[in-house]
Amino acid sequence: MDTAWIAWTTVVLVTAAAAVALAVVVRRRDRSSARAARTDALTGLGNRDALAERVGRLLAGGGQPGLLLLDLDGFREINDTLGHSAGDALLRQVAGVLDRTVGETAQVTRLGGDEFAVLVPGPVRGQELEVLAKRVLVGLSMGQFTSGPVPLDVQGSIGIALAGPDGSSGEELLQHADVAMYAAKRARAGVLRYDPAHDPHSTNALEVLGQLRQAMEEDQLVVHYQPKVSGGGGGQLLGFEALVRWQHPTRGLLPPAAFLPLVERTRLIHPLTRWVLLTAVRQAATWRAQGLDTTISVNISAATLDEGLLGMVEEALALTRWPAPQLVLEITETAIVVDPDGARRAVQRLRERGVRVSVDDFGAGATSLVHLRGLAVHELKVDRQFVTELMAHPEDEVIVSSVIALAHRLGLVVVAEGVEDPVTAERLRAMGCDELQGYLFARPLPAAEALRWAREEFGARTGRHAAGTVDHPAGEPV
Repeated sequence: MDTAWIAWTTVVLVTAAAAVALAVVVRRRDRSSARAARTDALTGLGNRDALAERVGRLLAGGGQPGLLLLDLDGFREINDTLGHSAGDALLRQVAGVLDRTVGETAQVTRLGGDEFAVLVPGPVRGQELEVLAKRVLVGLSMGQFTSGPVPLDVQGSIGIALAGPDGSSGEELLQHADVAMYAAKRARAGVLRYDPAHDPHSTNALEVLGQLRQAMEEDQLVVHYQPKVSGGGGGQLLGFEALVRWQHPTRGLLPPAAFLPLVERTRLIHPLTRWVLLTAVRQAATWRAQGLDTTISVNISAATLDEGLLGMVEEALALTRWPAPQLVLEITETAIVVDPDGARRAVQRLRERGVRVSVDDFGAGATSLVHLRGLAVHELKVDRQFVTELMAHPEDEVIVSSVIALAHRLGLVVVAEGVEDPVTAERLRAMGCDELQGYLFARPLPAAEALRWAREEFGARTGRHAAGTVDHPAGEPV
């Protein structure tokens, strides 16, 4: 064979091999770049682009995937207190827990910040997604999260959306899961599935508002009452908290979380507040005529902490001749944080009228006892997230015990809500908690059932703040 031919053939083959090798390297580099573009650098999970790509493939193939959207509670405080490196370390730990919890078929992605998504390929039912979401929250609550030597308690809120009923595109599915997640966070429900009533952008939301106006005119709204009992000796029934419900003609009895978050964004919150206030005080006056004399508590939205609130209160008290000191208005901790000056003015006006004011859900937001020094409030309600886990988490017990002790030093009454078992109740009593509320005693009841329950459980043993029959801490409230 010709030597020149062999040399030329060798050159061609070597050149071809080099070209093939180069092409392989380029393809690998391109695939690696593509993977990197779809990977979250911090956690190693897929990112938002990876989620969109997977959802698109599933929907194009006729699949019905389900989506969980998780947002961590209190992550900003961790970042601000311990620094961003601690926050990053926590996110990596959370990513590991999620990956181990959801199973092999589900895909975990980090969308950014402290938001994670779990995509379940399907076909899957809404109930199955709720079970998975609750398993995720349990996994987080049991996780051993730390920042250096500091143990961290991690909780979250999860929104659920299901392709088909809750969205027909990937973008819509993610948007609806996001709406459900924020509804769960506002309601402190842990897990909620998408409901158009929670979505301020949906046509259904406008329909719900229209239906609610009609419901108020047609007596579809009802008020249920949950008792508050003495934490000290004597076993006194101290009062009831009024909780609004909507007896919807087609959807059944709706809890506040199904419509209040939407109503609070509109001026409809003012007539709704007035209706609940009048209904609750009238019911309390009726009970008094029937021999049951207690306080009545009504929740007040941040949107109604304005000049008109005192007018609503004056109207309710005048129409029923109800004693002002036996009316307790509960304002959320969030309302104080959003507008502290406005809250301070509103509370002062109520106090001058003789109405008692309670700070609801204390500990869930960013308020501290220091911020309460300038507020003329009478009581604190410890947020249920600390009460329900009191016996399981020693740190929660320390927090509740400290809140009770410091609140008493400020002359405040302390109420624990979410009491569900006798062991927790006894521990709270031992800490000196003044009032207890929760399913251990009774769920929220219709008015007639609440009266029957009070007579069966307590007879005539009722106490009133105004009468001074309750063993509350000494000292003038701040």
